[in-house]
Amino acid sequence: MAAAGGLVAAVIWLGTDRDDRLSHTLVRPAVMALLSLLLLVILAEAEFWAYSLSAAAAGIGLWESYLGAYLLMSAPVSRTGPVAQVRTTARWLLNTLANLMLLNLSAQLAFPHTFEWRGIPASALDVAYFTVLTFASGGYGDVLPASPLGKLLAMLTSVSGLLFATILFAALFHRLREE
Repeated sequence: MAAAGGLVAAVIWLGTDRDDRLSHTLVRPAVMALLSLLLLVILAEAEFWAYSLSAAAAGIGLWESYLGAYLLMSAPVSRTGPVAQVRTTARWLLNTLANLMLLNLSAQLAFPHTFEWRGIPASALDVAYFTVLTFASGGYGDVLPASPLGKLLAMLTSVSGLLFATILFAALFHRLREE
């Protein structure tokens, strides 16, 4: 949690340049990630009515992360000079990390109480572990979906991770062709 909060703070600090369009692509996913972290803390022991709120937050998080990747493609090419290029590269990397963290948090918000580990309900850390592995490879075996909804969400998470990586590499290729 502390590392995620530090990443969000760094993204907000680097994204405060109001004249640069790339700054806005940094601040939006960082704020959404901060709100997702807050929802995860608040909804840790929530009743069933809170699932609709967490599902809505997950959907908004997915939308914002893909929108952030799209905005990276349409951001202007870096200004001249080594300092400007280093700052732009740092923004790209932090935006990517913030969007991946937002995707992970969105999946965690969508998954409460749908997974189990060795027959007992999975904790928030287990769900975070599961979503990172699902985004990265789909290869896991210790944390499993415990319901049909969990299986469906696991498939959607895997596709979301692949789609995000595809969009990110397409944006990077597009950017390199422009320069």
